[in-house]
Amino acid sequence: MRSTYRLTALALTMLSLSCASAHQLARRSERELAAGDLRPAYQHARAALIKDPAKAEARGAFTRAATQLVLDLQTRVINVATVDTIAAARQSLEIGQIRGDAARLGVAIPADPVFAKHQAAFLAGAAGAFYTRAERELSARQPKAAWADFLTAQDFVPGYRDVGRRIDQAFGMAVATVAILPWTDEACVPGISRALSDRVYSAVAPHIPSNEYRFTRLVDRDRVYGRMTLAEVDEMSRDDAVTIGRRVGADEVVMGRVYGLRANTGTNRFDAVIWRRVATHDTSGTADRWVEQDFHAVARERQVDVQYDVEVVDTHDGVTLGKFTRGATAYARVVYTDFDPQGECSDYCLVPPALRGADPERARRIEEDWRQTFGSWTLAALLENARRDRAHTRYLGSDRQAFFADCHQRPVYLGALPGERELAGIALDGVWQPVAGMLKELDAKD
Repeated sequence: MRSTYRLTALALTMLSLSCASAHQLARRSERELAAGDLRPAYQHARAALIKDPAKAEARGAFTRAATQLVLDLQTRVINVATVDTIAAARQSLEIGQIRGDAARLGVAIPADPVFAKHQAAFLAGAAGAFYTRAERELSARQPKAAWADFLTAQDFVPGYRDVGRRIDQAFGMAVATVAILPWTDEACVPGISRALSDRVYSAVAPHIPSNEYRFTRLVDRDRVYGRMTLAEVDEMSRDDAVTIGRRVGADEVVMGRVYGLRANTGTNRFDAVIWRRVATHDTSGTADRWVEQDFHAVARERQVDVQYDVEVVDTHDGVTLGKFTRGATAYARVVYTDFDPQGECSDYCLVPPALRGADPERARRIEEDWRQTFGSWTLAALLENARRDRAHTRYLGSDRQAFFADCHQRPVYLGALPGERELAGIALDGVWQPVAGMLKELDAKD
């Protein structure tokens, strides 16, 4: 909630800055400066000068606000330096940013040679501290931590010693080349071995390099497949995985195994009476009568559970870097009827008005039985599908996407269930998420 308030306040501030004139912003800055509110004074004066660079009032307000803010920060830095040199160095960087901002806006803030000398000492001391720590981390085989500390040293003093070369050295040591191998298929799901490997590769590859996978590089999947034999694809031991990884120049390999396929299938026939409204005409006018019609449908359901293991192995020493075991589940529920509706499907109902009025409890039971079988389908919608998809009696590849939705509440209109192995493939579609998560964790660790 607090973050929402902050974002709202920031948005309102930006809106006020965009709407106010340079004169209004400069006047506001002067009032804030007189009250000792240095940062708001600086921000409003800066906005005034950006809005109207030629306005002397804005330039004067910015010069005064920037100068006072720099003097205040210098005093704070000197005070902090007595107890924490690195903190003083960090704060002094802001002074450089303000001076640089002022220079870009054509304003010169008076130099302070005494403070500049102190600041150079703070920055050099902080750069040296981080450089030394990075060297220790590099010796301790912690190149990722070393890379970050070398970068910090460079932030304090660009060009400090040979920091540029050491940054490149640490980064090169930190980067791991990863080969994602085909999975071992012990569940006999056709095509799943390579499909899972491709799924993980496709999920991770777009994010490299990024903050999520800064130190991870993937071996091109075609290179991986091209350097494997058919026997290795069909059945791969841990030693085989390490050998293949070395063969393709990988530092790490991701290997997976799918096994333990279990399936439960059930069928439920639904036999009931439905009612069709028929309009009758006689001398007294038009009236509705409700005609009984036998209705037959079938509902089928299948649940598939499958297990999988994933392991990341270092190809240099065979050490396991990460490992987990998970289970995946997919559920399919379908309904189908060969009922041939006549006329408008909206003319059909489960309970005619007379029955609902005479026996509301029976009407409730009929509707509840319908919901148990057909979920959120209405009778009219189901009959529309029956008319349109009467020939949809077999599962096709184009039906696959429908089973990623919640079939409990909205069964798929289809005359057959996906096969057990096809449903296993649907269950395993999301395995890339924990694998990608593990690679992200490893990327952050030395």
